[in-house]
Amino acid sequence: MTPPTNPFSPHRGLVLAFLLLFSLARGVCSEDNKDETTAQLPPELRGAKIYRVPEGGEAHAPAESPVVYRRLAYEDINFERLVLKLSVSIKPFDREATIRRIFFQDVRANGIPVQVETFEKEFKVSKKEIVDLPAPLKCTITFSDLESLAPIKEIINQDKITVTGQSFIEVKLSTLQKIALRSKRLALPVSLREEVPLDMFSGNPLLRMAVNGVFDILTDPASVQAIALAKAHLARIAKARRLEQKGSQSLFFLYTEYALRDPKTGASEKFSQSGTGFVVSADGKVATAKRVVEPWKFDAQIAWMIARDHLEVDSKSIRVAAWPAGANLQADDGAPDRGSAFTSEKQTLQVLRMSPDRFEKHEYQDADSDEKGTLDLHAGGESDLALLKLSGESFQPLDLAAGFLLRADSNLSLLGFPFGLSQGQATPKPMEVTVAAQEGGLMLDCSLNPGQSGAPLVTLEGKVVALCAEPNQCVPVESLRELIP
Repeated sequence: MTPPTNPFSPHRGLVLAFLLLFSLARGVCSEDNKDETTAQLPPELRGAKIYRVPEGGEAHAPAESPVVYRRLAYEDINFERLVLKLSVSIKPFDREATIRRIFFQDVRANGIPVQVETFEKEFKVSKKEIVDLPAPLKCTITFSDLESLAPIKEIINQDKITVTGQSFIEVKLSTLQKIALRSKRLALPVSLREEVPLDMFSGNPLLRMAVNGVFDILTDPASVQAIALAKAHLARIAKARRLEQKGSQSLFFLYTEYALRDPKTGASEKFSQSGTGFVVSADGKVATAKRVVEPWKFDAQIAWMIARDHLEVDSKSIRVAAWPAGANLQADDGAPDRGSAFTSEKQTLQVLRMSPDRFEKHEYQDADSDEKGTLDLHAGGESDLALLKLSGESFQPLDLAAGFLLRADSNLSLLGFPFGLSQGQATPKPMEVTVAAQEGGLMLDCSLNPGQSGAPLVTLEGKVVALCAEPNQCVPVESLRELIP
């Protein structure tokens, strides 16, 4: 391995300052936590520096979007959802860069909610020409989410559609850029308010007939499909309300801060991890994932920095906070509002028990330097459990399921805080998931957001069958029972 580079070394300040000015010459790098766009960052980008496209020449002129939305086209339809594909291009950047991911929030087409999948295929942008995304964005409209299908029927024959929402472009940083920015991530927020050409049928009259036929059936109140859709819509609303009520009584949003310290210079850098905890006893015991309260043991990037640069976790910097559902998470200055939380500093929260440490060897390659090494990372599964204790009494615990057997038709939901600290209030959000059995646990069909680590996997009645940990593993409730005294 090449000699380590200390990211906290002070002698490179002038060089790094020049790098920072050069790389951000035409933008603005911001840490203003009170900025509305910053507050809405996806959990995966929390803590990222914000690169702002400069405003136009006239006063208060809006910034020109670097994204070109070329065409929204039909891909698939059935009696449950309509899938569209959105072709997108990126205008020339002020310098060459690699786009790592693109996230989307609250996207709507003519006011209709649209789920846009995170785009996770890396691609390079150019300083000279427009670059097309290597694949179109997948956009899904789920019919049971809608009060009526009439708005969809109105737009499918139009040639343009108004798309609104928020997107975040994550730019891949080199090691030097990370040091200069003092951040692992750089995010470019781009608001969506575009008139996008809509090409549903591509001049194919048979396709037009097929799509209109599906909507005719779904809007016929006497059809079997329409009745099933109405039932599914009502069932989803009832389920969400029931689980939200459970969550409002028993869930806590968790947030851990810690710092890595250079023992030679005393320089340090702060890091954080968010997650979910749920009450398991009336006297205030709260279960969560171990990675929420000791995240440095599970994070390969952090472990790499510790090993390469001879850093250590500053034990005095570790602070854990827990907010009940409905509590304010942010103070006026944008920092975590610890006044409304149980905290380790106030000794209203303590880490009561954790599953024993169990480390495994993992081969790791740094994405920026291509350096390779072997890391000791904490194992997941039943080793990824923690139990906290909150001061007070008369808490409302979630029931732990007994004798649960996973079936193909098991109706399960993840109950947690998928938006992390970016939300103003701790608002639990149920999310329907598909689960498969695997040796020693359960596997989700999707990866968790950081704010969902430690969340309970619950039945329709709100009984806990497993505790969820990243990336998509769930620990059966039997292992959790062994941790609770």
